[in-house]
Amino acid sequence: MFKGLLSILVAAVLLLGCGGGENSSVTTITGGGQQGPQAGPVIRAAFVALDNNLEVVVDAGPTDGFSLAQANILYATVTVCEPGSSFNCQTIDHIQVDTGSVGLRVLASKVKALNLPSVELATDAVNGRPIVAHECYPFVIGGLWGPNKVADVGLGKQLATRIPIQLIQDDAAALPAVPQDCTDAADEKILSSASTLGSNGILGIGSVTLDCGHICVLGDYSNSYVQYWACPQDAISSVNCQAAAIPANFQVFNPVAALPQHNNGVVLTLPAVDGLGASKVYGELVFGINTSSSSASSNNQLAATARRVNLGVDWQNNFASYLNVTTQFNGATIANSYLDTGTNALFFTDTGITNCLGSTWFCPKDLLHLSAVLSDGDNPAQNKTTVAFDVGNADSLFSTTNTAFPLLAGTYTAAAASGPSFSWGLPFFYGRRTYLSIWQQAGAENGPWYAF
Repeated sequence: MFKGLLSILVAAVLLLGCGGGENSSVTTITGGGQQGPQAGPVIRAAFVALDNNLEVVVDAGPTDGFSLAQANILYATVTVCEPGSSFNCQTIDHIQVDTGSVGLRVLASKVKALNLPSVELATDAVNGRPIVAHECYPFVIGGLWGPNKVADVGLGKQLATRIPIQLIQDDAAALPAVPQDCTDAADEKILSSASTLGSNGILGIGSVTLDCGHICVLGDYSNSYVQYWACPQDAISSVNCQAAAIPANFQVFNPVAALPQHNNGVVLTLPAVDGLGASKVYGELVFGINTSSSSASSNNQLAATARRVNLGVDWQNNFASYLNVTTQFNGATIANSYLDTGTNALFFTDTGITNCLGSTWFCPKDLLHLSAVLSDGDNPAQNKTTVAFDVGNADSLFSTTNTAFPLLAGTYTAAAASGPSFSWGLPFFYGRRTYLSIWQQAGAENGPWYAF
């Protein structure tokens, strides 16, 4: 849906992927998950399909090419269609739901039967070939490379029309190859398959509308990696690609914000999980906040008892808190803090907790009962609310056949490079109804904010 996208070109959309504000780890475990005899229960939240919701699940992930189960990865099924078509569509399961990034990104092989139009930036004056957009999108554990396309995206019964998405290049022979700048930004880890990504794609439904914003409109990548590239159609080498300035209406867009209604945020409900975890957990993702008023579908009303914290928006004077909240823990005030379904554990720094042998996962001898205080990003003294959480022994968790672990936590390893951080990953969401608004969408009540 290109209509109206230019109106969101403001300071609110300065983020660069997961680099300054949206902070998704999109992590998977490297061991465990299928080693022991113990299997936890299958837990389901009550779900009835309405016009603005979608069932989500934590399970072992796509079946093709997986030797180990995944840990704490939330999945949804998404439909991708050729623009304007209700027949030329592909339904794709095991798309990871990620509140810490923006935009739909799917493996190119999953939509190869569709004729999705490219995002065309210009026309080559020499031979008349279109110049099309490609994107490099790094996460904490690696990066994605591939072309940008235009598609209709179905989320349950809702449809976002004509929005830019990214295809993840998962064919080693596909051209153009990954630019070296992108490989460097991804720390040499390009995620180009379901097995390396842990999913068939990523549904980024974070707190803003665009996946880059003003920086990419200017094409000013002087202090970062190049996110958008202009490549001639059928380019045989990334040498033929150039760093590109890209208009706001051509950038990968938040699919929830593009819905015709219920587009100002999401409400995620996951049931409580105990002890060593569950083998599978079903929950509900509702689109919109306070947008359903009829008695039959009043499923996204903000509860009167919900505690709300505001994300920082003062990127010029307080960049560490930009699109983040504040966490006070162990006597430290941590500005770089966020709720993120795309991170599969709680990640923070606590030298008093024993790590598992040869790992950054926490392995305390006994179950730890901890707490921290969340508050506003720009004004840490406001909206303080205490959050209790437990930390278990990761070795014990991974000795089971479970995939949903409420006690999973580990050391935040990037602290030395980028300062302290507290990532409230998927364990935070178990047993909660969590509201996440999208900035500057109508009815979002001056977001962005979290409530729970």
